[in-house]
Amino acid sequence: MKLILKITGIITEYNPFHYGHLYHYEKSKKITNSDAAICVMNGNFTQRGLPAITDKWSRAKMALKAGIDIVVELPLVYGIRSANYFAKGSVQLLAKTNLVSDFVFGSESGKIKPLRKIGQFLNKNDNNFNQEIQDLIRKGHSYPAAREKALNKFFENEKVISEIKSPNNILGIEYIRAVLENNLDLNPLTIKRTSNNYHSNEINGEFASGSALRKLIRKNEINKLKNLVPDSSFNILKRELKNDKIPVRKSKLSYPILSKLRMSSPKKLKKYAEITNGLENRFFNSALESGNYNQLIENINTKSVTQNRIQRNLLHILFGLTEKEFNKIDNNGPAYLRVLAFNKNGEKILSKLKEKSNLPIITKISNYLNDIDLASENPVIKQLSYEILADDIYSLLYNNPKYRKGRQDFYQKIIRN
Repeated sequence: MKLILKITGIITEYNPFHYGHLYHYEKSKKITNSDAAICVMNGNFTQRGLPAITDKWSRAKMALKAGIDIVVELPLVYGIRSANYFAKGSVQLLAKTNLVSDFVFGSESGKIKPLRKIGQFLNKNDNNFNQEIQDLIRKGHSYPAAREKALNKFFENEKVISEIKSPNNILGIEYIRAVLENNLDLNPLTIKRTSNNYHSNEINGEFASGSALRKLIRKNEINKLKNLVPDSSFNILKRELKNDKIPVRKSKLSYPILSKLRMSSPKKLKKYAEITNGLENRFFNSALESGNYNQLIENINTKSVTQNRIQRNLLHILFGLTEKEFNKIDNNGPAYLRVLAFNKNGEKILSKLKEKSNLPIITKISNYLNDIDLASENPVIKQLSYEILADDIYSLLYNNPKYRKGRQDFYQKIIRN
């Protein structure tokens, strides 16, 4: 049996797993001279505040079948937040394995130096820079747009500014910031993305963006994915479609979210993170005027707030994740390493994790709780409880009522290959 000497880290969503992801995995091992990789993957809801096109177990299985060694879940309480919190949770999780020294992310340029330079500057928390951002926000710009404009001003004569215009680069900068800010013993590296722009729906050759693939799945044109994803991913997606579980659509969030908002009030909505400066009224009144999810987003939409932020805010409200709850969670950081899937190499990594990590390694939820307890002061129980709650709601989005059962986290076995 081959001895695993070095392990690298990767942070993903695999929504769904495609050839670009396979390239990322193989290239990451190559440039770090690693024998295997630990993959931190979002659960059933994505960083953009939307349900994944297929559930986390199917996505973990796709990864495993394609050669990924072990998949651990990024807790929901970090996975559905803005880029800085998503990044912070992800790199802290990798650091707390005590096995990973490098991690590799995809970026548009494939150059780490300009991303590092911006990350270092942002971490200085420059007063003039921060004031520039606030001035721009008061003029109606969203925070991301204001930050981009402010960086343009402060890096006016430097080429690095082109690096902040894409989602992957922005996320990469936040990974670097989180490593530096928390003094983590991790070395961030980047490779150039192979697929089209993150939001592109175009397909060129065998590499296509996740957006393009999800669009085909939603249109039930799954056969067009045949040459765009590994055979194992294609077969899993076909099975999920045959079982009428996918495509999971955001429109099915309409009634749960509208119900939650209409049962609330502007005063109660102010308890949620980022719901300030009159947004509480906008969210509540929009819920009264909207008949579905898309109408709700359209009615809430404003120039000063991005759609992704609105989508995340709605999930926070749906799951009851108030600002007070987030503050408690952030005081502790990710509380566990939950394993979703592993292969033979991954089994050896799992043994190392149990030996080296200073976090509990969760392979069976019932060893830690018997039912959800959102009020628990125990960070493991609290974070797991929100995970199970979110998965229960996600199951209601399946097309086939047969699969809409709750508390399935207690019965789902780890995926093995």
